[in-house]
Amino acid sequence: MTRNLIRTALAVASTLASLSPQAADLNARDFFAAPVGTSLGVLYLPATRAGSFHGPADTTGKADLRVNAMAYRQVFFSDLCGTLCTPQFIVPFVDTDARLPGATRRSRESGFGDPQVGGTLFFINQPQSRTYSGLLTLITLPVGEYHSREPGVSPGANRWGATFVYNYTQGLGEKWVLEANLEAQFYATNDDYLGSDLKQDPLYRLQAFASYDFTPSTYGALRLIQADGGELRIDDRRIDDTHRRYTEVGFELGHWLDSRNQLMFSLSRNVATDNGFAGTDALLRLVHVF
Repeated sequence: MTRNLIRTALAVASTLASLSPQAADLNARDFFAAPVGTSLGVLYLPATRAGSFHGPADTTGKADLRVNAMAYRQVFFSDLCGTLCTPQFIVPFVDTDARLPGATRRSRESGFGDPQVGGTLFFINQPQSRTYSGLLTLITLPVGEYHSREPGVSPGANRWGATFVYNYTQGLGEKWVLEANLEAQFYATNDDYLGSDLKQDPLYRLQAFASYDFTPSTYGALRLIQADGGELRIDDRRIDDTHRRYTEVGFELGHWLDSRNQLMFSLSRNVATDNGFAGTDALLRLVHVF
């Protein structure tokens, strides 16, 4: 196994988790339910800026990452499951410009990423007390644009994936809402990784939110993400320094422009990172209720 292949694997470990549309990054109140028959169109505009890489892979100290993306999500509220559920799909477009750890040049690729399909099955749906609980399942389809010469910045990952998120949402009084989300991401094998097979261990995350209603149409939220896992193997050989751990904190501000349109902005930053890029994530989201 060449040193360049190992170095690229280290880069993949950090960049895969930075492509926001590919992950189940949540927002506050995502599990608020709507009446059966409602559908939502959601446009995401995420951006990542990271000026440093924390880990031994970046021997030069010059690694940096810039990701601009767009994703469209369609959500349907239905009772086809015998209880409330939300069939949905996500289609992302990603542009990544990076100097990967240890690389001597910059790499840039853009295109449509791997779409996701799935939905949430609700176990608790009590709008009066703002108490909800459900399991979100998303299956990643390996049909996005995969650039095998630059897998570290490729829009698609050339592999199947499955993400499961268990949520519990609890309203407190008239204005506060607390949320906890336990997440597991699983990955199949990429069999076209620079002539080798790339495998990745599951990544586990906790996403927690505390939100407050400033007015009936405006809320603010604090967010915390704690992640662990994602170690890589190439041809069944485990790659050192690819096990990722990070802590991310941030805030959100959401406002209903009218009864059918909501605008939300969020800003988050890594405050502790092992074997990954450390930087800032920004998101602008527009929701339309059909």
